[in-house]
Amino acid sequence: MALLRNYGFQTELDSGDFEFNFDIPNNCNFTTSYDATKNYYTVSIQLNSGQTQPSSTYVTQYHTFSSSGSIVDVRFQETLNGVVSKRPRTINNESTW
Repeated sequence: MALLRNYGFQTELDSGDFEFNFDIPNNCNFTTSYDATKNYYTVSIQLNSGQTQPSSTYVTQYHTFSSSGSIVDVRFQETLNGVVSKRPRTINNESTW
């Protein structure tokens, strides 16, 4: 079972930043990190402490990412039972709208 379900950006903010939304099980949490050298964000999703299986109930999470030159590159990864899986990557560029 995947920890990440639906994902996408909610809106572009006046600041040029992007608000992303994504669905994860309600017994999971996420952290974000930024690689300044490669210029991308990673959203890491994992089960809450003490949990062994993801819930079938998903909740929508929201997080704002800063753009660089009107582009934001976000990558997802999941950790489930010690196995790390790379998930979809999304690049948003305001000039393509």
